[in-house]
Amino acid sequence: MPTRSSRRLAGCIAIDLLLPTVAVALWAAEPEYQAAIATAGRSKALVLQDRRGGRAVFAEADFAVTQAVADFVAARLLQSYELPRPSLLLRGAGLRPPLPEDLITAISAAMGHMEPAQIRYAGTVLPTVLSVTADGRCVASLAAGASLAAGASLAFDRCTAGAAVHGPIRAAFQMVEPTHGLLQRTDLLRACPVQAIALGKQVVVLALGGDSVLPREFAAERLIFAPHANDSTAPPDDRRIREAIRQVLSRVGR
Repeated sequence: MPTRSSRRLAGCIAIDLLLPTVAVALWAAEPEYQAAIATAGRSKALVLQDRRGGRAVFAEADFAVTQAVADFVAARLLQSYELPRPSLLLRGAGLRPPLPEDLITAISAAMGHMEPAQIRYAGTVLPTVLSVTADGRCVASLAAGASLAAGASLAFDRCTAGAAVHGPIRAAFQMVEPTHGLLQRTDLLRACPVQAIALGKQVVVLALGGDSVLPREFAAERLIFAPHANDSTAPPDDRRIREAIRQVLSRVGR
C-alpha cells in the first residue's frame, strides 16, 4: 500500500508541474495581436485585438461623425459583438450626409477577417506613425500630422519602420459636462466625449471631438492625437475637459 500511494502522489505532482508549463508555452506561441481592415461606401475601419481579447477599432468616414451617429454605431456594435464603447474610436468630418450603416458594415467586415499581425510605432519625431503589418505586408497605418493641430489619419498603406509594440490594449472613455453657469430651462446641456486607447506601453491614441487642438500640456512622445472623433463639435478649453483627459490617460496607464 505505501508503495502504491507514493506512485500516485508522484504522478499527481508530475501532472501539476507539467500543465502550467504547457499552458505558458502555448500562450507564448500565440500571436500577440490580430488585425483586419475593411471598407464600405464612404467608411473604412481597422480592428486590432490582443491575445487577451482586448480590442481597439479605428474607423473613419468622409462625413461628420456627430454624437448621434457615434451613439447609434456604438449601440449596434455592442449588440452584435459586445464591443465596449471605450474600444470604438469613430472619426469623420465633411458636409456629406451621414451614413452610419457604412461605418457598421466596414467594422463588421473587418471583425470577420482577423489575422496575426505585428504593430510598430515610430514616434521620436513628427509626424508619428503607428504601423500594422502581417506576413511582411502593410495592413494599415495611423499617422499623426506634423503639428499639434494636425490629427491622426487612417490609411491602408504608408507603414514605416519603428519600435515593436507589445502588451495589452486598454481603453477609457468619458462623457464630460464643461463648466457652465446658471442655465435656463430651455438651454441645451451638452456633454463632450474624451477617449484614450493604449497599445501596450508604447503609444496612446487620444481622441476629442470636432476641430479640436491637443492642449500643449498633454503633448508628449508616445501619443497620437485624433480630433473629429465621436462628436462633430470641439470641446471648449475647460478645466473639466483637461481633467477628463488626465483621467482617461491615467486609466490606460499613461
